Amino acid sequence: MNYNGNSFMWAQDRQQDINKRVWEAAKDIRVIRPFLKLYGRQGEYATNITGHQLNAAKVGTPLTIDINQNLTPVKLSCDIQIHQEQFKDEDTLHTLATEAAYRVAAAEEAVLVLGKGAGDFLTRLNVTAENLDQQTGLFPANPPTLSKSTVLDSIVQGIKDLQANGRFRNYVAIVSLDLYQEAMRPRQNPFDAQIYEIRPLLMENGFLYSQAAPEKTGVILSLSGESVKLAVPVDACMEFVDERKDVFLQVVEQIRLLIDVPEAVVSLKDVVQAKQRVAAG
Repeated sequence: MNYNGNSFMWAQDRQQDINKRVWEAAKDIRVIRPFLKLYGRQGEYATNITGHQLNAAKVGTPLTIDINQNLTPVKLSCDIQIHQEQFKDEDTLHTLATEAAYRVAAAEEAVLVLGKGAGDFLTRLNVTAENLDQQTGLFPANPPTLSKSTVLDSIVQGIKDLQANGRFRNYVAIVSLDLYQEAMRPRQNPFDAQIYEIRPLLMENGFLYSQAAPEKTGVILSLSGESVKLAVPVDACMEFVDERKDVFLQVVEQIRLLIDVPEAVVSLKDVVQAKQRVAAG
């Protein structure tokens, strides 16, 4: 397709080639999405996603789900501009598309972690978000920080908390970069870092760090029973926006995190402080 008689062509084969590059660039940075079950239809924008969050069941009563759970997805986009002199320069288009895809994928990770609190992170990426204020993240608004406990002790306590909630196996931990570094740091010799004791407790490659997580924070979740899912009505792709003298496009995607079992996600916390509170009580 040729717009306004200029030489910028947006033919189907060009779109397909760019969208393949966008998809591969976005896939390369995603850390959390590969662990989540994809939910719902894909391929077209959605106004709402039907939620299925379970109510906490009392002993002897059936499980229930409230009807009419309408959850609004977030639309993430990064704009690019192609100057008229660059209309036939494929490398320019490829470079801009790859960078925009990278930024949108990084924004996705931040939204999954922080929910509506991801605004500042997205601003630094130059990514626009529609309906961000209606999003839920895996981390609470003010997650507890670890100041006394080791990462290992906190993860063990987190697993105990999940098991107390009836959530068993298939554990994934998401931590801040400084806690990830702590887990990798040798204690007495190169082969006694905490990570060697952490890995057997989690799913394969299930110890993750997020650049969006606040310092000294983390969560652990159990993915058994598809407790946490991700709706992706529109996966990362390039869309034509406008042509004046230059051409304007955007890499865009639409997603929504669904936590069907809230008890399947717990924050990492200081075990020492928890013990102190119990003793004080």
